[in-house]
Amino acid sequence: MIDTKTCEWLMDNADAPIRYRVARELLNDDKLAKSIENELLDNSTVKLWLKKLKPENPPQNKNMIHGAPDYYLENAMFKIVQFGLHAELPPVADAVKYYMDIIKNTPLKKPCRKYNFYINQDLTLLSNMLTIGEVKDSKVLEFMLGSLNELYEFASKGNCDIYLSPEERGKLKSVPPNYIGIKHFTKPKLFDEHGICWPLVYDIFGLTKLYGAHSPETDKKIDAVIDFISNDDFHNTIPDGYGVLTTTGKTKYYSHGWDPKYPGWFNIADYFENASNNSSYSPRQPLYVPKLLFFAMYIVKYPIALKTKWFSDLLCCLEKYKTENGTYIFPKQWLTEKTGYAVLGSHMSFGESRRKKNWQEIESTFYMQLLNRRSFS
Repeated sequence: MIDTKTCEWLMDNADAPIRYRVARELLNDDKLAKSIENELLDNSTVKLWLKKLKPENPPQNKNMIHGAPDYYLENAMFKIVQFGLHAELPPVADAVKYYMDIIKNTPLKKPCRKYNFYINQDLTLLSNMLTIGEVKDSKVLEFMLGSLNELYEFASKGNCDIYLSPEERGKLKSVPPNYIGIKHFTKPKLFDEHGICWPLVYDIFGLTKLYGAHSPETDKKIDAVIDFISNDDFHNTIPDGYGVLTTTGKTKYYSHGWDPKYPGWFNIADYFENASNNSSYSPRQPLYVPKLLFFAMYIVKYPIALKTKWFSDLLCCLEKYKTENGTYIFPKQWLTEKTGYAVLGSHMSFGESRRKKNWQEIESTFYMQLLNRRSFS
């Protein structure tokens, strides 16, 4: 539930990115948001990330969609969205033109998720990133809805049995040395028939923008996908990163990663405690609170997630950081900002100037408002 008093405090104390988001997303005051728009776009940090979002000509790398550098689409898009920006703002529309051209020049086949591995991965990430950025495009929507149909078909069966048995693994040929000893190889027949039909974390994040915005039938399908990942069976069966994807007869192996498991699903309090005791605190570690918080920002858009023990335990853990004034102050390392994958929690700053004494309190308090808003924006 939105705390109006806290929103007023944020409007009095925060920089343009958080104030814009409070006005637009929490208070639903479009007129107030519009009055902050110029200040938002003139913010030096926002300008920097808009520049990173827009590829150079020629682009810095051949594939600008998936990767760890800041200027890759997945990191730059998540970052500007964190600042409140969206494709209705001209600078954002201009920055994503490069990626829109990729979509326009790529024929969409059915089923959507049955391309070869790398094409599938790029199109899945691309469509979800553009959707997260609120790009309104018929082709992007067509891919998202087609992809959702395939995710729904898989998820509605409720079957996590996607891996080869030990005996079947033993018959695999030409396994690369770095994959020898790995237990989880997906069934080649499953991929050959359906492609990547299981949900990736990017799907979970991208579908937040479709939920509540189209039709009850669309919401029903999304609910089925979220229900599929919101249980013990999924978390007991699926390893970190999904394991290794295999294909039939071509002896090709791919580490496809990016599973959508809830960090700390079985015991979120232990997750916080063990992560805090980890001497090498970084996004590459299995226990990393910023990764958990990043995931939580998106998963709370779904009613099913709000009903989990995981979510109620999360709020209990975070309430420990509440001040006497009703604001929150998280540890600084939770609001980290470093080069790396956004989905791993590398970019948790909301753009508040680090020169301000209360930046930590502002960002922590805003984060708690996002968790508690119970809305589908």
